[in-house]
Amino acid sequence: MNKQTIRQAWEKVRRPLAFFCSGMIVMILAVFGMFWYYTGRATAMFEFFRTLEIIESHYAENVDRSALFDGALNGMVSTLGDKHSVYLGGELYKDFSAQMSGTYAGIGVYIGSTDDGVLIAGVMDDSPAAEAGLQRGDILVSIDGTPVDGNKLEDVSKRIRGAANTSVTLVVRRDGEDKTFTVERRQIHVPTVAGKMIEGTDIGYIRIAVFGEGTADDFTKEYTKLREQGMKKMILDLRDNPGGIVEQAVGVASNFVPPNSTIVSYTEQDGKVDQYTAEGTNDLIPLVVLVNENSASASEIIAGAVQDMQLGPIVGVKTYGKGTVQGVFPLSQQSAVKVTVAKYRTTNGREIDGVGIEPDVVVPLTPSDPTDTQFEKALEIIKEK
Repeated sequence: MNKQTIRQAWEKVRRPLAFFCSGMIVMILAVFGMFWYYTGRATAMFEFFRTLEIIESHYAENVDRSALFDGALNGMVSTLGDKHSVYLGGELYKDFSAQMSGTYAGIGVYIGSTDDGVLIAGVMDDSPAAEAGLQRGDILVSIDGTPVDGNKLEDVSKRIRGAANTSVTLVVRRDGEDKTFTVERRQIHVPTVAGKMIEGTDIGYIRIAVFGEGTADDFTKEYTKLREQGMKKMILDLRDNPGGIVEQAVGVASNFVPPNSTIVSYTEQDGKVDQYTAEGTNDLIPLVVLVNENSASASEIIAGAVQDMQLGPIVGVKTYGKGTVQGVFPLSQQSAVKVTVAKYRTTNGREIDGVGIEPDVVVPLTPSDPTDTQFEKALEIIKEK
């Protein structure tokens, strides 16, 4: 190959190669600049990749690169020191998605904690647990042979759940006797809204489990159906409702608050004040709202609005006190970041973060109580209205 041929070959690749090298340099500088901009440290990119390289080269055991990356993202969010701001990856993202959709694989029980240990606080109708014979008040002793004592509630819940069409063996203590139940898991759909008429009365009962996608529409349909069945008074049950989507709570409130009512407001990072206003109705009916220590966030927004507008008494015990608003920002189809974007205020401007909603009528209740005294009190109050 002579010099002229070499020169011609070089000319063919020179320009594309130059473009490629220029592009790579620009990209590296952009990444370098982003690291510097977000951390304020010129060496940030070097430190990040050097740390990865050190761990992979020198750590005594095998390293899962994907887990390292998830850990980096989780660490970034956890550094905020806000328990409500979290990186949602892996099982956390699946659990969050299941909570919002109301669908998961399990046996259909609610669990709670008492001085006696972890117990079954409720059994869903037509669930595998109900069919197997598990009952409210059963104390959980072990799951698949592993003792429950000392475990956190969320860990117990995860151990009970599992893939559909698999089985879990529970040992429970009932009336001082240990009983064993083997229950097959299946897909459980937890309706976010469920209602019924109280037999022999004009009182309707509606429970909201979580403010997920579609809750406002589901509530409106249930509320309308009960009104058509003769509902003239309502008990709204928000106990053990962890909250959810603020817009859904506002949509629910539109059924029983006056027109154009401010349900909640908050100030964003840039100082802008946002308000959520419910369309509302002139057709108001007497109501009582049930809450407990696990009623949080959007549940407290509803309870606070009802209390501030004096639409009806709040019955139960002081709520959780989560007065912050979180935004959920997807990263991929398997992950997202949930981050606190503001503190909210109730209709009358109350900030309840860390404070909660104090009920108008205090009625304690433990999961082991044989009678739902909170509901009974709400029924007694609404009958007098």
